Amino acid sequence: MNVIGFLVKEGFRGLIRAKYASVFSVIIITLSLMMIGMGYVITRDMIFAVENIRSRFDVDIFLKPDADEQEIQRFHETLRSYAEIDRIHYISPDSAALKFQQEFGEDIFNILDENPLPPSFKIQLKPMFRNLFSVEEISTRLSRQSIVDEIKYRKRFLRLLERYQRIGLLALLGLYAVLTLISIIIISNSIKMTIFARRDAITTMKLIGATNAFIRAPFIIEGTLQGIIGSALAAFALAALFYVFNHYIHSLLEYQFIVSHKFHMALLLLGCLGGFVGSRRAIRRFLK
Repeated sequence: MNVIGFLVKEGFRGLIRAKYASVFSVIIITLSLMMIGMGYVITRDMIFAVENIRSRFDVDIFLKPDADEQEIQRFHETLRSYAEIDRIHYISPDSAALKFQQEFGEDIFNILDENPLPPSFKIQLKPMFRNLFSVEEISTRLSRQSIVDEIKYRKRFLRLLERYQRIGLLALLGLYAVLTLISIIIISNSIKMTIFARRDAITTMKLIGATNAFIRAPFIIEGTLQGIIGSALAAFALAALFYVFNHYIHSLLEYQFIVSHKFHMALLLLGCLGGFVGSRRAIRRFLK
């Protein structure tokens, strides 16, 4: 216990001893984690927004005009057997004519002598199948049914939605990786400067029999403390920023930042891990 206490004290002393280098490292960690945290919230909300758009995505299946009630019923049963389909809504020719009148303000019978609108089904897929690949695959299978005349869905819109979602996610993941790497490198360099300033003391400790683990521990504690302090400041700053935005600005943009305590705990864990990895990287290279 005395040894552990000594190592922890040395870690705190090293943090204070480094002064400007430690402050600089903490500031960089804070800014990096703030950007990572903000990026995470925006990415999460972007995914939710895309899923909300997908939830309103329907596939329209138009049947042949001469289909009778029994054929329509059998096709309805076929649709119900598809595990990918979540909701099924049947639209009769009369219902389609009424919808036409509501949307265009004209009674179709005033334009034509008969109702040319065919019976149709509007289906909605389950969340995991609301993607272009699944929609195309299901549409291909359904189009083989003899009763089906045409299948329509917003193919181009869905393709663009998936493309921009993929580009956005890749860009944000790349940004996360770069910011995390920068934080680790800066912590490593800060620890390296501390090690260099204490190189004579470390050499003396090795001469009197101190193990590498004993020498390494204070520096790892110091780097971990830098990560913890930086992440705590980032969590506090983001909480304050979200509070101000949600209470004074959100009404203008109709958007709110909503995060849980797990979000702040994850930031603390990420900062602690970054500090540990950065300091371990620096001391390992020096001792070699």
